[in-house]
Amino acid sequence: MDMIKQLEKLESVFREAGQLACKMQATAKHYNKFNSGLAVTDIVTEADLAVQEFLLGEMAKTDLINCRLLAEEDTPAAKIFKNQNNFYLGLDPIDGTAVYARGGKQFSVIVTLHDGENLLYTYKHFPVLNWTQKIVGKKYITIGTEPEFKLDSDAKNKIFYYKGSPEKSFPEAYKKLTNAGFVFENCANSLADVDEAAMAACKKAAGYYCEDPNVYDGLVTLHYAQAQNLKCYVNGKDGKIDLSDVRKRSIGLYYPGSYLILN
Repeated sequence: MDMIKQLEKLESVFREAGQLACKMQATAKHYNKFNSGLAVTDIVTEADLAVQEFLLGEMAKTDLINCRLLAEEDTPAAKIFKNQNNFYLGLDPIDGTAVYARGGKQFSVIVTLHDGENLLYTYKHFPVLNWTQKIVGKKYITIGTEPEFKLDSDAKNKIFYYKGSPEKSFPEAYKKLTNAGFVFENCANSLADVDEAAMAACKKAAGYYCEDPNVYDGLVTLHYAQAQNLKCYVNGKDGKIDLSDVRKRSIGLYYPGSYLILN
């Protein structure tokens, strides 16, 4: 059966997983799984593990069990996936765990699929906000009410990023954009409670830069940009992010390269 269709049949399960996260938010214990010093990458909660096990348990009942699994947490169910086909199944059970642990609202459940060359499916559900972003190929759908953001009045003149050096990855574009009055801003601290994919989709900023995206949630905004035909710069193999080149670093798996999207 078509892998995308199997994922679409499980979308009620993805939403149920979000509700599980909501139920556990007030009581879930948290700790650091890495020691990078960045809460956005280090922190994990009991809910991350429980939500992932719930999702993988349901996925494993389908042909998705044959996919190459890219799951953020190291849980028992992750070990039963067979990695026998050419589809890469990505899972971030709670994207925005640091926000979640503080009792914030902008956290989501993310499920993705690609074939090593093309982004095929992205499902990003914000359970507290009751808002969903869904992308199938180049078709973009939103479900629910657009979230509210607490941003500076000049946010639409800013290109946000969390780490890296956009001036080195895209020197010509960087110079052109800064000369035109746009500002590149590292928002690791200033926008700690704001989801960048949601911010981009709601056109609250001029753009977004991402360097060495992680395999669990790092390509959501790129898929959105492709589906919306936005201006997008990519620095990678042959001008693309090589989706088959999954590498390991101290804070998990990632794709080498970078991208810059403009709203």
